[in-house]
Amino acid sequence: MKKLIVTLISLLLTACGGGSGDSQGQARINSTTVSTASDKGQNSSVNAAQAQGNNDTEAGSDNESQEGSAQQSEDMQPEQDNGSLEGMEAVVVDEAFDFRTDVPVAVSIAPGVVNNRAFINICPQEATLTNDDTCFLRAPIDNNGLFVQIVLPHSEQKLKAEIWYYSTDVDPLVYSWEFDGAQQQQIWELN
Repeated sequence: MKKLIVTLISLLLTACGGGSGDSQGQARINSTTVSTASDKGQNSSVNAAQAQGNNDTEAGSDNESQEGSAQQSEDMQPEQDNGSLEGMEAVVVDEAFDFRTDVPVAVSIAPGVVNNRAFINICPQEATLTNDDTCFLRAPIDNNGLFVQIVLPHSEQKLKAEIWYYSTDVDPLVYSWEFDGAQQQQIWELN
């Protein structure tokens, strides 16, 4: 009687798919059935054949699901061959570009440019007010000159230098500068 019940249960489980809904659940049930039947000395060859058939079916469905998921992932990947890239993928940068935007500028005021004490402001050319927030340099100078290095935020920055004398009788000296791509190092000489 026990043989009949075990055989019927294994046939029902095989015919119904095991009721677990996934292939791993069926594999566990079938392997349990096979080991139970072989432990009791019953007809293990029939159960083993059924288990083998189920494993072959599971392997086939696993391959199909892997192929289906591979196809899905290919469909979800953006196409890069069609030339319609967006965002950072569309940016083409010359290999020589080093992604640095800061531009160091050496400012040299020759000795003797001013006879008396004076004050220099180096600001953006379009700046209307000369104050600490807009200027790159504000410093006193004398007849010995001055050498200083300033750093600009980008190469498109145009500068103006105004040398103001402490005396109100003398008009300020005004100079202008812009980036020179031909120079390796940016130098601004005020003579």
